[in-house]
Amino acid sequence: MKSKIINAYSIKDLIKQIDHTIEKGFNPSLSFIYTSISYDIRQLITKLNKYSFFIFGATSVGEVFADKKLGANEVEESIVCMLIEVDPLAIAFKFLPIESKDYYQVGEQVGEWAKNQFDDTTIITATGGLLFDNDAYTQGILSSGITYAFGGAAGDDFMLEDTFVFSGKNFSNHGVVVLALDNSKIEVIGSRAFGWIGIGKEKIVTRAEGNIVYEIDNAPAVEFYANYLKSNMSRMPQIGLEYPLEVNMRNGQVSYRAVLGMNEDGSMVFAGHVEEKSKVRMAVPQGKEIVDHVDRSITKSLEGHKDFKAQVALVFPCCSRKEVLGSFTIEEIERASKIANCPLIGCFVYGEIGAFPGGYGFHNETFVTVLLREKD
Repeated sequence: MKSKIINAYSIKDLIKQIDHTIEKGFNPSLSFIYTSISYDIRQLITKLNKYSFFIFGATSVGEVFADKKLGANEVEESIVCMLIEVDPLAIAFKFLPIESKDYYQVGEQVGEWAKNQFDDTTIITATGGLLFDNDAYTQGILSSGITYAFGGAAGDDFMLEDTFVFSGKNFSNHGVVVLALDNSKIEVIGSRAFGWIGIGKEKIVTRAEGNIVYEIDNAPAVEFYANYLKSNMSRMPQIGLEYPLEVNMRNGQVSYRAVLGMNEDGSMVFAGHVEEKSKVRMAVPQGKEIVDHVDRSITKSLEGHKDFKAQVALVFPCCSRKEVLGSFTIEEIERASKIANCPLIGCFVYGEIGAFPGGYGFHNETFVTVLLREKD
């Protein structure tokens, strides 16, 4: 599995660099392309249409890339691309615009499709659309018998207006791109890092439906946040990225949920499902400890795999981490790049998919890493 990284600040320059790489003898069968929403997606697809390799594309909230030559980089309003030479028989790709609002069923459909491609498979996926129910989608994928799934919800430079996924042939603001990997030919190791810590006394979610929480301890959900944030409530929902809800589910698993908005009835909208009867607390960042979590999560995932040498690293960090860390954001990328010790590409997203045994599938506020190696 060989790769080439391209970073461009115009569609014209992107295409020029891809063409130059191919002319020099590089023969990609797959690419990951993440772009700022500031570029014309329709024009981008028109230019990419001439290539025969799979294109896994999404709009972003900032782009990241790293290798030994380029170093670690965290940029904005750019286009980043990784071209990959990999056995075309080891991968399958699907672009799927979504008309249904039954996101669980869509996830089941994607999972069944992937299983039909390979007996043992891992899914990499990205979703487009601010109203896309990523939680239900992820649960649907896992219900089909898929164990490992990774990816994220596309962004739009924090504008919160419209997000897109795309292939080399089409794009959608309400759809998914899916890459299925043949686990008999590609070895995959995934990890997820948090870095937030719950504070205060746990309270009970007494009324919730999907990603809307109506009542916490029988009082309007907005009062729970108002008790902590006081005058800062005027900065919601932006400040809610820095103070997610720590959710302790009834099965013992923990997830973090970012605030998306508030309703006139006092209910709150989160970026993922919040289980009724779950225990919740306000969560705060642990300063630079957030970065250390990335170190520990990747290192732990590699335990027992001493002979594993990653060839490509994919990262899906939550956009909230960039907001909290500020100038320290690059340290997360540097840490991940150093441990992976291979070319890395990713983008900041509005929600992260990191599903493997022992944890919940869809997250907010996390840093998901996927290490890939083509087997001999």
